[in-house]
Amino acid sequence: MKRLKDNKCFFVLLFLALFGFSIGVFDNYRELWLDYNGLSTQEISHVISVSYIVTVLLLFFFTIKVSADKIKKGILFSLAIKIIIESFLIFLNNSKMIFWLKFLMFFDIAFTQLIVASVYPLMMSLTKDDILYTKKNFVESLSSKLGFLLVSYLIGRSFFNKVFNYNTCLLLAIIFSFLAFSVLILTKISQNTLKENLNIKEAIKYFNNNKCIYLYFIHNMMGSMIWSSVWGLPLLILTAKLNFSSNIASYLILGIGIISNFLAMLIVKKLRFKNDHINVFFKYGMRIILYFLVLITNNLVVFFIMIVYLLLTDCPYEFIFSGYFINNVSEKYSLLLTVLKYCTALIGNSVGVFLCGMVFNWSLRIYVMPAFVLAIIHYVLVKNLVDQRKTLVKN
Repeated sequence: MKRLKDNKCFFVLLFLALFGFSIGVFDNYRELWLDYNGLSTQEISHVISVSYIVTVLLLFFFTIKVSADKIKKGILFSLAIKIIIESFLIFLNNSKMIFWLKFLMFFDIAFTQLIVASVYPLMMSLTKDDILYTKKNFVESLSSKLGFLLVSYLIGRSFFNKVFNYNTCLLLAIIFSFLAFSVLILTKISQNTLKENLNIKEAIKYFNNNKCIYLYFIHNMMGSMIWSSVWGLPLLILTAKLNFSSNIASYLILGIGIISNFLAMLIVKKLRFKNDHINVFFKYGMRIILYFLVLITNNLVVFFIMIVYLLLTDCPYEFIFSGYFINNVSEKYSLLLTVLKYCTALIGNSVGVFLCGMVFNWSLRIYVMPAFVLAIIHYVLVKNLVDQRKTLVKN
């Protein structure tokens, strides 16, 4: 039985790897594809902003209307719609049909987020543990980075007298999305015994009886806000502030990101401290120290060290909170919790990018000030959350 579950988990992870790869080959070039098709910078920002709203609406609709035993069908349906939408976008390239380009792109971004948010609840129908959660994050992040790495190398090159361009990236994304669809549709997952749709009143009552979950959502939103306030415009930060070329900046982000993925797996298996306060210090406390060093030195080298540490600690230590809360919430509300996790992160990212844009052209000292102030508040919140989590474990 255990071997059967392991095989099913493997195929779900394979699905996620293929889908993550499809995200990596196009999502990083989405803005450039829209720019190539005649959209202004302001229009592109509006497309992304509205897509966040569509994402939240779709996520809540999916959560309320799709019962736990139908998550696989919901993911397959969403992926099929995404493939159809992207196929239309392929043919709309260079068409100057701006309205339809924007309209379809709203839903392409939204369905992508919807699928990513639904994968782990699907895996939870097979098994629940922190290592599986870390594997899921590892596969999702690494495959996306590998997709990005591949197209970064291929963009602008000629094959059989055809130039590999942004539209080719979109075509490649469709191919890998179809492969992911094929893997998931062939993966047999037993139906969950829970067949009813989500009851919002019962969900609110459940969360009210487990108020620590609310604190987790606040932590998730603040963490995303702080991250984006410093790293919300990555390529611009590396090129404008640190004078890297765009190619070197891309490879730097990818390289450190991949190391971060492997560190996450190494730490959760071999270097996992029993004291969560130690883990919290390495994840968040060291960042505060580095923010402070940038504040007092206003030095580019210190700033670069801070950026490298942020990227290295992006994936590790996720088991401190995310794995625990998602694995220990009632299975009936696991999808809702995952959806709220994504939504609070989106809100945090939105505010963080706004702060990043406000202080971008100021000195390094002013640039890290919002992150430094927010990070101190966040660290106090995180320590409190660790203590409350320990109390829940004892009970």
